[in-house]
Amino acid sequence: MHRSAHPTHPLQLLTILALALGLIFGLATTFNAATSASAASTSATAACTADNSHLVAAYGGRYFLSGVNVPWQNGGYGADFATIEEWGQHTYSHANTDAMFAALQASGVNTVRWWVFADGRGAPEFAASSGGAVTGLDSTTLPSMADAIGLAAQHDIRIVFNLWSFDMLMADSSAYAKGEHAGGHTDLITDATKRSSFINKAMLPMLAYPVPGTSYTIGSHPNVLGWDIFNEPEFGISDLGAVDGQISQPVSLAQMQRFVAEIAGAIHRNSNQLATVGSAAMKWNSDVSLGATGNVWKDSALTRYDAQGFLDFYQIHYYSWMNGDGVYWSYAPTIIDWAAGGFDKPVVIGELPANAAGTGYTPAGLLNKLYSNCYGGAWAWSYAGVDGAGKWSDIASAMKTFNTAKAAEVSIQDAPTQPTQPTQPTQPALDLTPRAYLPLVVR
Repeated sequence: MHRSAHPTHPLQLLTILALALGLIFGLATTFNAATSASAASTSATAACTADNSHLVAAYGGRYFLSGVNVPWQNGGYGADFATIEEWGQHTYSHANTDAMFAALQASGVNTVRWWVFADGRGAPEFAASSGGAVTGLDSTTLPSMADAIGLAAQHDIRIVFNLWSFDMLMADSSAYAKGEHAGGHTDLITDATKRSSFINKAMLPMLAYPVPGTSYTIGSHPNVLGWDIFNEPEFGISDLGAVDGQISQPVSLAQMQRFVAEIAGAIHRNSNQLATVGSAAMKWNSDVSLGATGNVWKDSALTRYDAQGFLDFYQIHYYSWMNGDGVYWSYAPTIIDWAAGGFDKPVVIGELPANAAGTGYTPAGLLNKLYSNCYGGAWAWSYAGVDGAGKWSDIASAMKTFNTAKAAEVSIQDAPTQPTQPTQPTQPALDLTPRAYLPLVVR
């Protein structure tokens, strides 16, 4: 995610240091997608997998997820589906959503990534003014989500709902700053009872909520492709050395992995939908990429906490700071292709600048490069242009051309008959042994 004002981040310092050293030793190269020899050596030109295992498995086929981040409407951060009670902000609009989905359908888009809780300012409901266990959802959250799903079905769009963002770990806000419940939720990740309260009082009721006019629930509806459990969690994890400057109480990697695993397990046990995590960069989602610290979201890292806590596909974000020098480090999917990244699952580029700023490509060129590098999808940031990374109009023409040319991989064919009935919302079996939003373009 991109925001315009952000203090110097550790990753910015890493970038500066790497470039400085490169200049000193004559090794750094200015990133240029057309001429970089290192890019050519790392980004394979061979055909992608014959069995399409690099594409996302869904609806009985494998598809390239081509779409856009909503991520919120009318400036309503955390208030699209929920209501921020302090000032009565609820920004979901049936008419605006209908118009948005119609525009996306006209360009052949198959998916959107849409934020739900963000930093917690609107929902879920908490037992305390600061932190606290989850007690439920407010009166607007589920009806608004269900309405959006109904419109998505009319326009042949699938939704991936993003649950949380790393700014839920920022300092607790006052009632009239960001909202009484914005930030301050470290305990929701670290406390077993509070994690369980979120699953039982929010996640499972959400999955079980009936979508009006259908025989489906949210958790069985074919136009809900899946759930992005956490946006850029690495910026709130102490072990990884990239904690955002506004987070004073980060969590450990093990604590975040358990949180992700328990929610993914609940999703897998109570729906027929997919689970993913919006990793901030390839740095933390690859064992072999240039300069990567390792894949902290692989199955073995998550299923130790919940046997069904795996991710169905990976999701990494891409902005220009990730280009690197292409020699010692790069987290750019334009430079490191799917095979070179050593991925064992399909990888969707969950955020990329709609205006392609700093990537060395046009929007059309960027989409085609990600496709030829065998990634499983691309979601532009963002539909309404919430920051300097561009808006839908910057990439709409390129997206339409791309989706038309790649229709075999983009056009999702599903003909659901009877909905899969999820299990009743019950307490998941938990192993309890001890074991935010800022502009990515400037990181």
